[in-house]
Amino acid sequence: MKKNLFLKNLVVLIFIGSITSSCKLDDGTNTVPIPDTDLITIAAADGDLSTLVIALEKVDLTNTLKETGPFTILAPTDAAFSSFLSANGFANLDAVPVATLRQVLLNHVVSGRIDSSPLINLQRNYLQTLADGPSGSKLSLYFDAVNGVTFNDISTVTEADVAAKNGIIHIVDQVIGLPTLDTFINSDENFEIFGSALDVVAPLSDIPNSIKESSEGPYTVFIPVEEAFNNLLATNDDWNFVSDIEENLLTAVIEHHFLNGNLRSTNIVAGETETTIEGDTIEFVSSDGELQIIDGAGNEGTVVGITDIQAINGVIHVTTNNVLLPDTDN
Repeated sequence: MKKNLFLKNLVVLIFIGSITSSCKLDDGTNTVPIPDTDLITIAAADGDLSTLVIALEKVDLTNTLKETGPFTILAPTDAAFSSFLSANGFANLDAVPVATLRQVLLNHVVSGRIDSSPLINLQRNYLQTLADGPSGSKLSLYFDAVNGVTFNDISTVTEADVAAKNGIIHIVDQVIGLPTLDTFINSDENFEIFGSALDVVAPLSDIPNSIKESSEGPYTVFIPVEEAFNNLLATNDDWNFVSDIEENLLTAVIEHHFLNGNLRSTNIVAGETETTIEGDTIEFVSSDGELQIIDGAGNEGTVVGITDIQAINGVIHVTTNNVLLPDTDN
């Protein structure tokens, strides 16, 4: 009987829940003192956040962010909004379509009161924003807190832990645009080798450019981490780097990791197959509740360790031990 796959290992949604609940000290008290003032009132009192306050009112989010929450707001400064408008060809805030502006602002809001401490403790991972992705999903947000706190490799926290009664504000120096698959591939160091492989195959494949465009896709991509690529390189004495793999073969391998459509983990069913952009099929299997893939070459046991990193043009799942291989005998 077919059944949906429920992962018991590293799942992004589990992390999101754990970080939201981890923002308290062991004695149960909040790490940041909580005043009796809501998020909007605090933002309105800050002279560097006037554009944010106007933008929130323009898209009818003010009342929402005055409510119980709690919410975590990444608050771009006036200078950040000025840079964003200029970079995207908007003369002023009124020139931004309301629907677009609403989603960009929601991409700065996370459910829960998340102060900087758990981010710094965890160093690198993903949150889930309130912005809409494909098929009713919510967009992911990558943070790197190794040296300061940066989001999607573009926006850095300049002032952390501004507390409100219904949440917390972190002031940031850039507006965080809606992320594409390319955004996360270039932000997350776990995807560095996959990104290098995309650069190599760019002359032969449309995929490297397509994943940069919010209007393209959506795609589902299974991204191998460094260990998985090391395992592949070890199978050939002439391969020390992905650039050593013959370009046509590497192109087929990379395209074998992409599906058309936004296939989230809740829609992956054991025993079902999907056709990759390369043309061969992959099959999903469940082993003790763990999601695994049989690739086009028939290799079994590729483990999907992290799921549902959601971009505006597709979703990323992470394979931890193997690179998926197409059937090269045909």
